[in-house]
Amino acid sequence: MRSDRQQFALPPGILLAGAIALAAALLCLMFALGGGVVAVTANSLVVGLMVRHILGEPQRVLMKVRSRTSALQDIAYRDSLTGLPNRRFFIWYLEQNLAMRMQNRRRGSRVNRVVLFDLNGFKAVNDTYGHEAGDELLKFIAVTLTAYLPSDALLARLGGDEFVVLVRDSHGGRKTREVEATIRKAAETVFVFDGQDISVSASVGVSSPAAARSTAEQLLRESDQRMYADKIAGKAARQEVVLDEPDEVMSSVKPSLNERRRIRARLMLSASSR
Repeated sequence: MRSDRQQFALPPGILLAGAIALAAALLCLMFALGGGVVAVTANSLVVGLMVRHILGEPQRVLMKVRSRTSALQDIAYRDSLTGLPNRRFFIWYLEQNLAMRMQNRRRGSRVNRVVLFDLNGFKAVNDTYGHEAGDELLKFIAVTLTAYLPSDALLARLGGDEFVVLVRDSHGGRKTREVEATIRKAAETVFVFDGQDISVSASVGVSSPAAARSTAEQLLRESDQRMYADKIAGKAARQEVVLDEPDEVMSSVKPSLNERRRIRARLMLSASSR
């Protein structure tokens, strides 16, 4: 039998009829025992408790509806793998922040910046170690960044290996640069899966400070373009390293299966851009 089976609930009308019948039975019993005052008192108490329960039923139903509605909203706005806010929530949250900024232009000098990033070599991790390793890597990145990003920064997963951070920063952009450095360091941190050391890198794109008429779509598009430029530059740098890697493979004398897997993974991670 399922443990989450809903409990059977009687309609309020039936409960009211039962309360009346119970009160009448108690009244007769008390009179039979020879106490008219006691009978009336006990009868009033029972009826009062039943009526209170029945009148409170709509409030309990309303609380259940609100609880379930909140749970459904949480599912709709949260990424099921990492537990982070998803694309839908991030866009809504960014739009709310931009609208508030428009209403409070004179309050301070803080601006919104969108930091978009994905993981270079993520496809190679899936191809070499399996999708379970890829999923664990995504969760590792989410947990690490949640711990080290500023408390007022919003981290969300847009989909696949693509993440985004909303940073409230000054026009100088010092906090944004620190966030970018934290992202790159987290991506390059060695992640151990099934006894294998895995490390990737991140391509990062940062939007300009949100202007008075900036939209969420514009900021995401700008950060995506800059992330792509960063990816191209990083790919060129990685290709220079790959040129020397085949010598390691050729110099290995009958490497073991694990050694061949590590060499293959290192080559794929270095050569791939995603």
